[in-house]
Amino acid sequence: MTVSAPSAPTAVIATGAYTSASRGRGRGVTLWALDRADLTMRELATVELEDPSFLLWSEDGTLLHVVQETSPTRLTTLRVAADGAGAEVLGDLELTGSGGCHAAPGLREGTLVVTDYASGHVEVVRLDEEGRPVAVLDVCDQDSYRPAREGHPHQAVVLPGTELLAVSDLGMDRVYLYKQDPAGTIDLTGEISAPRFSGPRHLAADHESRTVYVACELSGQIGDFTRIEATAEQPGPVFSAGRPLRASGRDGENRPSHIEVSRHENHLFVANRGPNTISAFSLGMMRPELVSEIEVGAEPRHFARVAELMLVAAQEGDRIDVLRWDGMRLGRAADPVPAPSVACIAPRP
Repeated sequence: MTVSAPSAPTAVIATGAYTSASRGRGRGVTLWALDRADLTMRELATVELEDPSFLLWSEDGTLLHVVQETSPTRLTTLRVAADGAGAEVLGDLELTGSGGCHAAPGLREGTLVVTDYASGHVEVVRLDEEGRPVAVLDVCDQDSYRPAREGHPHQAVVLPGTELLAVSDLGMDRVYLYKQDPAGTIDLTGEISAPRFSGPRHLAADHESRTVYVACELSGQIGDFTRIEATAEQPGPVFSAGRPLRASGRDGENRPSHIEVSRHENHLFVANRGPNTISAFSLGMMRPELVSEIEVGAEPRHFARVAELMLVAAQEGDRIDVLRWDGMRLGRAADPVPAPSVACIAPRP
């Protein structure tokens, strides 16, 4: 199968890497130029920040929000040059919780939602007109839902086609569902129950969130949940669980990390730590079917897609794997790019 070359020859890619002595060997946030023609990555600039574990671009690609997995969590916003050759700190905010690991746009304009894995908090941050973080609007302590358990929220995302914010909590074996009021504060409105000790980490959904797929770190499985119509007895959002499936076709321990649905919603991709692979599942059947699996560097924590390419952050492999998806299978597109302790990959929109 022939894959046509993307029209834009170069993409700016941002990566975050662990820097502290106990966590890694990286230098912070690095900006790269990805040449889509010869499939090379050239380093443009580095901003030295402590343990930047997740990155989020603004919608227009001018700002880069950086979640620092520190105690307390810090949210730093960089203004990035048009050519990606430099960046300056626009704003910096100390949050309430600790061990921040993810950020996503809120349901209300001018807000971000940050998850604090270590402390169990979900925080809503207000951005000013320039896009810098200026205040914490709300803090939700997920430990309070089940005092006997220890909350570890790992991701917060808006469920497509809904007014729901989904927070996957590895410690609670739940995906909590929130609504966000006009002022920015969030209120719990429902939950998706995963099997006990499965450890929901990241999730992905179709464009209407009729089906939600959850990467379960502790069980090595993918949870499959279908949204059903609300009733008078159950007026809130309701999801029924299907039968979990293994995230990898390889034997041995597996701790799945990131998961995504393809743009045309006919495939599902998941990163597997343990077998150190990326799996691709077809969604054309009644049940997802494993159709391709390829080895990558050690501990693939995150990945991102750029047209037909997939860039994989192999945290303990100290490298970025460059793969190609041809619509049927995953293959190696180029040699891995050295990147010590890389934790997150974010292509500029």
